[in-house]
Amino acid sequence: MKRLTVLLLLAAGCAGRLPAPPRDLARFVPAGIDTSAPAMDALTAGLRARGGGLGLNGLDGRGEKVSRALVLLPHDRARAGVISFEIESGAYAGAYQCEALGRGDTAREPHEGWAAGLIGGATIYYAPQDRTDGATIPGVYALRNIRPDQYEIAVLGGADPATEAEFLAKVKNPDGQPKPFFSAVYRHWYNKGSDAVPVDLVWEPAYNKGPRVIERRPESSSPEAAARQAAQLAHNPRYYHGPYGRTGFAVHTDRWESDERRLDPRNAGRGELEDFRWRDTSGCVKLRPGCLLMLNRFIDEQTSLGRRPQLQVIETPLMDAVPQGAFLR
Repeated sequence: MKRLTVLLLLAAGCAGRLPAPPRDLARFVPAGIDTSAPAMDALTAGLRARGGGLGLNGLDGRGEKVSRALVLLPHDRARAGVISFEIESGAYAGAYQCEALGRGDTAREPHEGWAAGLIGGATIYYAPQDRTDGATIPGVYALRNIRPDQYEIAVLGGADPATEAEFLAKVKNPDGQPKPFFSAVYRHWYNKGSDAVPVDLVWEPAYNKGPRVIERRPESSSPEAAARQAAQLAHNPRYYHGPYGRTGFAVHTDRWESDERRLDPRNAGRGELEDFRWRDTSGCVKLRPGCLLMLNRFIDEQTSLGRRPQLQVIETPLMDAVPQGAFLR
């Protein structure tokens, strides 16, 4: 009887085995990253030249099939990482790789517990992973495109209908009916003339061994914040449970590449215009607009195939050695 129990436990352990990180991480590490301009084309060409499929789609998960985008981040958060994923069919079929940031909040002056990094000789300091809006936490997250057909969307910071009509149209509930999910978004996560939308990142406790998930509800500083919190909890009572108590993760972009930002004299000399590594991420994962659009397409395809799209974030010293900067042009 004891032997049978042991065999049953072993069988259960095998059945519950989770997809492991790729053994050949070096294959996903680029020769260099030009951080002064969109690098998706060059990085994708390099990834494809190394040959074959990525082996990240259609993996066996917890009683389901999962497909993953893989983010490799350096330990030095002043440096960029990369995201890799594969679209299987259609006009956009193929593997893709783009630059990605996960450095979290930053400052130009030192703070206790914040690590230092260098960008072009300038020292910056970035918040650790256990802080709100700190560096991206390694682990596995579920991916969902934030669109109004599935999400009730609240706008953070407001938006002027006269100047943000395109953005407001993108987040408007199309039929006024309740939606299964809720998210709050910033308008600068969207670009004019682009179909790219931010992606909801949901920590997957069943796919992560740590850190421990705890609940930390933010204090509602205004009636608007209280209403957003109530809406979040109505859609997901465990929304504010997360690693280190952190929640509200997303993959998003920004508007630093827009003509509006570039031509504004108030932005003259800003590092964000010249080097992707200067852009804050506030605890999220940041991509350039073109890459975010391809990630949206990956998520749409894999969802349509009945698979669970996920993002796996791995910190690796391999990325700390990758040459980066404008000199790679």
